[in-house]
Amino acid sequence: MNLTSYVPVVVRYAIVSLMAAMFTHGWLSPEHNAILGENLDIIVSALVGLLTVVWALVKRPSAKAMEAAKEIDSQIPANQDVVIKTPGNAPDITVSAPGQK
Repeated sequence: MNLTSYVPVVVRYAIVSLMAAMFTHGWLSPEHNAILGENLDIIVSALVGLLTVVWALVKRPSAKAMEAAKEIDSQIPANQDVVIKTPGNAPDITVSAPGQK
């Protein structure tokens, strides 16, 4: 199950729940609630986009890992496939050379 595909739905429900709580406590007028409800798709897409950027910034490879990758890449001939051995029963990772499948 890939939970990341449910992010827009989760964000939508969170916003609707927050709007309902604000409306019932009198912090949101019926007019404001109507305007937010009409623009819910825009709000959700903006928040999902923002969450995507934050996730990419947090989970990006470190500068040290990128330098190591550049150094290793410079030592491998361009027309040679690369096979990365994985532990246990996991299948090995194969990176094909450009132009090959």
